[in-house]
Amino acid sequence: MTDKSYYSEIGGDVKGLIGDGEFKGIAGDISGGVINQYIITQKSGVEIQAQTLITGSPYLGLRKFEVDDKDRFFGRDNWIVELTDYLKQKNVLLLLGASGSGKSSLVQAGLIPKLKDNFGANRLVNLTFVPDVNPFESFYCLLRNRYTQSEAQLAQAVKEDTLIKVVEGLKNNSDLWFIFIDQFEELFTRTPKTERDIFIKSLIKLIENNNSLVKIVMTMRADFLDKLSPYPSLGKIHDQYSKMLTDMDESELRLAIAEPAARNGVIFEQGLINQIIADFYEQAGSLPLLQYTLDLLWEKDHIQERVLNIKTYQEIGGVTGALEKQADKIYSQFNEQQRKAAEEIFLELISLEGEKAVSRRADKSSFEPEEMQREVLYQLIDNRLLVSKGEDGKATVEIAHEALIRSWKVLQDLIREKEEIIVLRSRLYADAKQWDDLQKQDAVKASSELWGGSKLAKIVEFQKNNSLPNLEALAIEFIKASISQAERQKNEKIRTARIITAGSLVAVVISTGFGLMAWKQTQQAELNLANARGFSSLSLFDRGKELEAFVEAIKAGKTLQKQQASDTKVTNALQELLNRKSERNRLEGHGRYVHSVNFSPNGKTLVSGSDDKTIKLWNVETGQKLHTLKGHNGPVYSVNFSPDGKTLVSGSDDKTIKTIKIWNVETGKEIRTLKGHGGPVYSVNFSPDGKTLVSGSDDKTIKLWDVETGEKLHTFEGHGGPVYSVNFSPDGKTLVSGSGDKTIKLWNVEKPQEIRTLKGHNSPVYSVNFSHDGKTLVSGSGDKTIKLWNVEKPQEIRTLKGHNSRVRSVNFSRDGKTLVSGSWDNTIKLWNESTGQEILTLKGHEGPVWSVNFSPDEGKTLVSGSDDGTIKLWNVEIVQTLKGHDDLVNSVNFSPEGNTLVSSSDDETIKLWDVKTGEEILTLKGHDGPVRSVNFSPDGNTLVSGSDDKTIILWDVKTGEKLHTFYGHNGLVRSVNFSPDGKTLVSGSWDGTIKLWNVKTGKEIPTFHGFQGHHRVRSVNFSPNGKTLVSGSNDNTIKLWDVKTGKEIPTSYAFKGHEGPVRSVNFSPNGETLVSGSYDKTIKLWDVKTGKEIHTFEGHDGPVRSVNFSPNGKTLVSGSDDKTIKLWNVEKRQEIRTLHGHNSRVRSVNFSRNGKTLVSGSWDNTIKLWKVETDSNLLNLDALMESSCDWVRAYLHNPNSDVREEDRHLCDGI
Repeated sequence: MTDKSYYSEIGGDVKGLIGDGEFKGIAGDISGGVINQYIITQKSGVEIQAQTLITGSPYLGLRKFEVDDKDRFFGRDNWIVELTDYLKQKNVLLLLGASGSGKSSLVQAGLIPKLKDNFGANRLVNLTFVPDVNPFESFYCLLRNRYTQSEAQLAQAVKEDTLIKVVEGLKNNSDLWFIFIDQFEELFTRTPKTERDIFIKSLIKLIENNNSLVKIVMTMRADFLDKLSPYPSLGKIHDQYSKMLTDMDESELRLAIAEPAARNGVIFEQGLINQIIADFYEQAGSLPLLQYTLDLLWEKDHIQERVLNIKTYQEIGGVTGALEKQADKIYSQFNEQQRKAAEEIFLELISLEGEKAVSRRADKSSFEPEEMQREVLYQLIDNRLLVSKGEDGKATVEIAHEALIRSWKVLQDLIREKEEIIVLRSRLYADAKQWDDLQKQDAVKASSELWGGSKLAKIVEFQKNNSLPNLEALAIEFIKASISQAERQKNEKIRTARIITAGSLVAVVISTGFGLMAWKQTQQAELNLANARGFSSLSLFDRGKELEAFVEAIKAGKTLQKQQASDTKVTNALQELLNRKSERNRLEGHGRYVHSVNFSPNGKTLVSGSDDKTIKLWNVETGQKLHTLKGHNGPVYSVNFSPDGKTLVSGSDDKTIKTIKIWNVETGKEIRTLKGHGGPVYSVNFSPDGKTLVSGSDDKTIKLWDVETGEKLHTFEGHGGPVYSVNFSPDGKTLVSGSGDKTIKLWNVEKPQEIRTLKGHNSPVYSVNFSHDGKTLVSGSGDKTIKLWNVEKPQEIRTLKGHNSRVRSVNFSRDGKTLVSGSWDNTIKLWNESTGQEILTLKGHEGPVWSVNFSPDEGKTLVSGSDDGTIKLWNVEIVQTLKGHDDLVNSVNFSPEGNTLVSSSDDETIKLWDVKTGEEILTLKGHDGPVRSVNFSPDGNTLVSGSDDKTIILWDVKTGEKLHTFYGHNGLVRSVNFSPDGKTLVSGSWDGTIKLWNVKTGKEIPTFHGFQGHHRVRSVNFSPNGKTLVSGSNDNTIKLWDVKTGKEIPTSYAFKGHEGPVRSVNFSPNGETLVSGSYDKTIKLWDVKTGKEIHTFEGHDGPVRSVNFSPNGKTLVSGSDDKTIKLWNVEKRQEIRTLHGHNSRVRSVNFSRNGKTLVSGSWDNTIKLWKVETDSNLLNLDALMESSCDWVRAYLHNPNSDVREEDRHLCDGI
């Protein structure tokens, strides 16, 4: 391998692959032997193209890698070796990872072939299966392929000792059995509880048998970890034997992308691989989508030319769009009947686990009786959207990969539309299986599993409507049995009631003798219920039912208070709900869609207009309905208050505009009716002085009206489609209108005429509004986008994308810094006006959102109206987002006085920001590589930065002038800091050294060595007294150094404990404690004197890149690759809250001097400022209950909310 290799040509860092003349992990000889000799590291692009051309695609599409695909599996060499070495020492592995992270492929095409090389192909017995409906039956079917039927039948017994008996009965002494349970989460999504519980016990017994020639490997999606909670034995397996599969880094991705093509004699056009990698990370790293795109690219491109092209890549939609584009193409070729058949098939192949849509396997035969379904099924299989496995008669079908569920909008829309059916069917199948199993053991118990009440009524209704056309035979039998039982119970209702009454008297007598035992059992049952409610509350929250989630959690908390008990699951649930809360109240009362909602000028009253032909007034604080105004004969599309709040205007489908004096609550009398439009009136608004009305209609016209007389003043014509939205500018001199003709028009009010037309949207414009200074316009359209426009020039400023359906409503906050949008994708989004970045998505409406508005105060409250018939009030705490860097943000810090921020980035710049305004002050340029670390001097006048260009630079903060450049490191400089007195600098580098520098002279002082094998130094910091240094390194260690002597300070316990590189280390303010964050996803506290571990914080789902103490030392903050920031209570050793908002890895986090603000820098190229509450009392159950009740009290007491009567008093006395 040379610097002239193809790997170098495509941007690969050859030096990153070589060490001491040998390949390290990725490209050759490693501790476990040679994994792959990569052509792209050995040959140039020209040499690769000179090879024999192999025209067949080397990429797998959505198909998982199997053992036979080992020669096409690249980029995971380090993991293959790590897992091979791991299984030499241990017999069990639970490999976790995100969906699409390549868990199964790593085991099948990487680990198993490597083990075969090590142990001999004849010795290793590969036993791979998925749990499916019955894991014992799945194991049996697998064994039948290798052993006789009578031998394999050992596995069919649903017993706790089955797996041990199989091993004892079938395994040859010299064989190595590799039992691979793929998609372990199927135990919780497919397997009924009875079989699941027994299989888990059987598996645990086999594990406890500890046979070194039986290796048990399981792969599971990490987002199903909560399913282990009811099984302590599985929890222990997770604690002792789990590994989290991390994302492929860029170098690994280059190998995985380029090597397969190179082996076929094909290369990529210059720049294409970089684009693919960038798109891959944007798509949140789905390896199946990457493989699918590469396979499609190969299929569509001209392979004879031996170059895969950028043009073809863009034509197929790239990583982010290839699958959806291809699926859309296939779907568009179906006629209406075929589409309906396709939808029925997909619905049968999808299950919902909480909010997660997952693939489920179904019998292929269930789709074949109906000719249309059979025809469509085979087309979907032929086009690789579905896969079929197994022999005829026992063949199954499933979605090719869950990447299709995540990426194809048609499927996502179908899931949203049919969610109730999917959930009900999944529950039906599970309960039917449970009923069938119990039938064989206990008919009485089995009957208790049958459905009744609303569940039975709903499933019968769906059957009548043919909404469930492909139900399994067992499910149909279950429904029939449930109907029969319901009819019997109805006939026996009176007699049963009498029996229960008599039985109750007997029970009272018996309870006298066994009172204490019964009390204890009841107490434990209540605690178990509280625990379950804690879990249930989070599930409800994730489904958008925030207020119901609080009710569940508060019920759980009250049980704990009553019994003076504690349960971290309940307190953690309450804490998480408080951290993530948004929905404050919900107003219900309209019979149909809510088309328009608005605040009164004083913010105390709401008005809503609905499809039910009514207008309602509401008290914002209590949610009480003040009045219902009737008079319209059709849907009310628009309602607005006059500037003084005394009058209302409404527009309706009955072709009238009506103004109502809202303060006449007793009579609710109509003041005046204005007639003149020839079609439904979609938008009405007052002028700023309240004297004029403007209206927009389906008749394509805009009209001005005199409020006092009702006289029509002028009609504006010019739009070629319905006028959906009209508004006055803040000075009242200009009108803006949005139309079905896809245009926006500006009109002069004083000289009634059109000023100009703005074009840019590709679909109807449904909403337009001026900013409060009148300089900017915002528009929302059916093309799913929001656009900002400069009014004076006029021209488009930027386009905001993120919604998955038409944008129906857009508005500015009072200060103009934030935008809100409501969409038919059922969501509300908040956006940063200056950067166009999405800030927050609010979910909870169960139908399209028609109208959204900020409250007149500082915009802390939002109101929304939806197709689901509800009005929601949201409390929105806007997180300030700073955008200006063109690449990954690596480091962020506050100035000592807290008014200024500094940030550094991969774009090779350093930026200074005003904390209060969020505006960029200055950009510093001077480095020739990514700037990894930047910090202020203690007096705030100087900055220091460290870069990949191996240099350190001092800067003047006021002028941005470069003061000095320090040379001396032979590797990337990853960490730089000032000493507390500001006279000395410390730097840590990937050359394995730490250096001290005199700030005044610019000279190097001593150099610290001590990292075995020259491991990269990730983090260095001074102690508060400046006498000690701490460093964290790639060798998983933390070291203390004497600043004066340059020698390592020995400690009794040597800070041992991390199982991955240490990314961040810091002293507590008193210097007695250290905190460290590591690639092993943990944060650890250490005693500085002894080096002993004090505590380990766990909770992040990715490497921890940054950790810091609050100024008072009571709180920790951490930033992780899982895109979250977490706050931790140091004394109680508990998580306080999790902050969500970044779209990529969080690289740097820091507190302000007063500890009330956090800054974070992320690889999504942004910086965020967070207002934080770190009060340790928030972890106290009573305080959590009080805060939770304060949040939902208005909802509970609101007579217009759908709250159970017994729950309305839930918070009384709290």
